[in-house]
Amino acid sequence: MELDDLKVAWQTLDRRLDAQTALNLHIFRDGKLDKARRGLRPLFWGQIMQVLCGIALVLLSVSFWTAQRDVAHLLVAGLSLHAYGVLMIIFGGVAIGLISRIDYAAPVLAIQKQLGHLRRFYIRTNVGLGLAWWFLWMPLMMMFFMSAFGADLYANAPAVIYGGTAIGAAGLLLTFIFNRWARHPSGPAMAKIVDDSVAGGSLNRAQRVLDEIAQFEQN
Repeated sequence: MELDDLKVAWQTLDRRLDAQTALNLHIFRDGKLDKARRGLRPLFWGQIMQVLCGIALVLLSVSFWTAQRDVAHLLVAGLSLHAYGVLMIIFGGVAIGLISRIDYAAPVLAIQKQLGHLRRFYIRTNVGLGLAWWFLWMPLMMMFFMSAFGADLYANAPAVIYGGTAIGAAGLLLTFIFNRWARHPSGPAMAKIVDDSVAGGSLNRAQRVLDEIAQFEQN
């Protein structure tokens, strides 16, 4: 009977320890997930600002190119900025949707996959939007000078546009070369530094929080 009582007591203790461990994990997980959710809010509002800026750019560019339909280079300048504004709206809207659809009640692995999808999308689209400015600053200058001063920059100073195109092409080529070098198998640390810098603080902090939860669950 004493041995049976000892077994029962040991089993009861095991159940209590398991329950306490599960409770501690639940408390730890909820606190960390709430921190990850709050950490993504700056990114969420940043994407809303991107959408609003995209809308403003679309409205400005539409008013510009519709008034310059008879001048080919001004029409192209306005349409290029119009297209860029549309992409800003689309990319920002998709990112907002990905952030909103993260299921914090799901297993950590599933949340990590959702965050990874958001991170890859955000990096790719922001790199694309950023690289476009190697050339887009020229249409923007053309639109500004024509709208503010009624001066056709391309007609009056074509060297500025040609020089800007050459600079943009060189900058894009150098960026491509750097990216290939950073992502070479011999330098994976550099690739991570580049991706982390593009991803920004919100996504990096959220990823670290999920990694902490996964590590805690494994222990």
